[in-house]
Amino acid sequence: MKVKIEERHMEQSEPLRDYAISKAGDLEKFFDGIISVEVTMDVEKKRRTVKIFAHLINKKIVKASAESDDMYVSIDSAIDKIERQLKKYNEKLKDKHKGEIDDAVSAGPDPGANQATPNIVKTDIYFKKPMSPDEAVLQLDSYHQNFLVFLNSKSDVVNIIYERDDGQYGLIEPQF
Repeated sequence: MKVKIEERHMEQSEPLRDYAISKAGDLEKFFDGIISVEVTMDVEKKRRTVKIFAHLINKKIVKASAESDDMYVSIDSAIDKIERQLKKYNEKLKDKHKGEIDDAVSAGPDPGANQATPNIVKTDIYFKKPMSPDEAVLQLDSYHQNFLVFLNSKSDVVNIIYERDDGQYGLIEPQF
């Protein structure tokens, strides 16, 4: 995760920068899909304003700002706001993913139906641009799915990437 610090209308303070960087680094505890964080510290007379933008993996931006008469208090307040938003967003993603699983379980085969016919629970259609396996891993993480079907940009063949039990990623490449 990249952390960018910008100081406006104030002298550069290394302890203040280190404090902001450490606080921004702690945000990964609440959501592991943060690409970068931008922290802007601004001083106007007695107001100390902090604006934070967190860029997430699925093109979502979470923002917060706070102001007080102490820059450390402003940083803490803005970080707390971002933490609440990240927790809420993370729960929303978990609920959405859990809802998909519950729908698949509840849409299971009818006990009175003919068991010889397979029941298709869900269909996903992917019309994505060709991508490398590395890009596919990033997409897999952003979709929070077990696997991803994609068109390999190097071989122009459909591949499947999946997350293994050991945390690594497996790639299935058909051989013709």
